[in-house]
Amino acid sequence: MHERHIRLGSLTARLLLPDERYGHDVAQIFGTSLQAPDWAPVAGIGAEIAFEERPGGRADSGPQVPMDGMVLMHDPLRPEIHTEALSLYLNLDIHPARIRLDVVRLDLPHFDLCVHLAVAFHKLLFLMDRVVLHGAAISVDDKVCLFLGDKGAGKSTIALKLARAGGTVLGEDHLILRRTGDGFVVSGCDERSRLTAKTEEFFFDDPLDIVPKDFAGTMKKEVPAGELFTSVPYTDGPVTHLFFPKVGNRLLPARLSRKELLLELMRATGKLQRFVDLADRTRFLELLAAFTPSVEGYRLELSEDLADLDDLVTFVRALPARGS
Repeated sequence: MHERHIRLGSLTARLLLPDERYGHDVAQIFGTSLQAPDWAPVAGIGAEIAFEERPGGRADSGPQVPMDGMVLMHDPLRPEIHTEALSLYLNLDIHPARIRLDVVRLDLPHFDLCVHLAVAFHKLLFLMDRVVLHGAAISVDDKVCLFLGDKGAGKSTIALKLARAGGTVLGEDHLILRRTGDGFVVSGCDERSRLTAKTEEFFFDDPLDIVPKDFAGTMKKEVPAGELFTSVPYTDGPVTHLFFPKVGNRLLPARLSRKELLLELMRATGKLQRFVDLADRTRFLELLAAFTPSVEGYRLELSEDLADLDDLVTFVRALPARGS
């Protein structure tokens, strides 16, 4: 059995693995990395996840899972998550939380297994009051601005621009929103930054000595984030402003009402979740509804001309800081 540590935002988890590839797969899904067992102090561990290979082990005792489906056993402290390939048994009544993850299908192609791991870990984090976001989070002048958008929305470029203007990047791709007793905080998983050729040409006098790779159909250069800007992944920050960027013709922030903000947030986050029943969906919506009153929301149209990002820096700096 291999012991490794992984950080999913500000959550540090101890993984017990019969095969290290499971840990590498989870790390790849969330843009983070595996670490040696002595990397984080034991006191900082928030969850222990023990993987076990049990082919066919659920046939008699576990629920019947529909093809491409999921079964969620609702228990506030000891819920269960079941897919065709995985069964997760959670104990949230202790600290660190204990999770047993049984791999019950060893015959699946690697890609299919990774899909099951992604679905299961998104649900696992949600049951721990965490929601995974696809976006960038930057701390600027006592504000934490969150930019949520699909591929090509300009999140990495915005992060680099605000960082060069004095901001600190919490994350620029995989973020985790966490509900606390006092409200909501966000942290990043990313240890790397990915640059398109256009962004590289705009920000750097000379090309970076890195071979570009294909990321979901777009060629980008991957660089350790700390080499480009001040980066503090895994650090919680209270979100103050939420933006939904898309590339258009000009820089145009448009303030959202509470209802509009909630709808945009549902669209941005729901696609990463697999809902199994009304109770599951209702709990998710309740979490989003509790989050939206604490932030100001904007639709953000961006210009194709990256020089216009100077105006975005000016706009962000003029926003009120938290509590003002």
